[in-house]
Amino acid sequence: MTQEKTRRLAHLANQLVETMMTAAICAEELRAMIRAELDVSGPGGNAGSATDLSGAGGRPVVDASTLCLSWAGKSCHLGPTVLFRLADRLSRRPNQYITAEHLLRDVWEGGLRSPDTIRSAVRHLRERLSLAGMEDLAAAIQGRGGRYGLILNHAE
Repeated sequence: MTQEKTRRLAHLANQLVETMMTAAICAEELRAMIRAELDVSGPGGNAGSATDLSGAGGRPVVDASTLCLSWAGKSCHLGPTVLFRLADRLSRRPNQYITAEHLLRDVWEGGLRSPDTIRSAVRHLRERLSLAGMEDLAAAIQGRGGRYGLILNHAE
């Protein structure tokens, strides 16, 4: 096989991978919209309130196959990043605060990082979610005393 053919095949393979990723992202967005519609309009469903976001889309869906976070009919592609791992970790236990130590272990795999690293990642994750139209989910990511959580239910 000539170098030109090899290069063209590699280019076509890259295009195929990109197309498949786009299709997977679209499929996840559709699934999230259907789930959100069923959650909101189904029996006993409600649209949530300012202090209880659990009904606004239930628990966020973190899809490792598409590297997306979906919630309330919207999706945010985070890619293979620290932000994706952070969103995944926070989503596993909504309404519970997680210590910085546990986040460093689970998200950064124990690498030497400072509390500033976590604050910066949380800020960037909130920005990405807000850009994807998930401002309320971004606001639900809260920090308190060196701990962070995805707080969907607020006790009043």
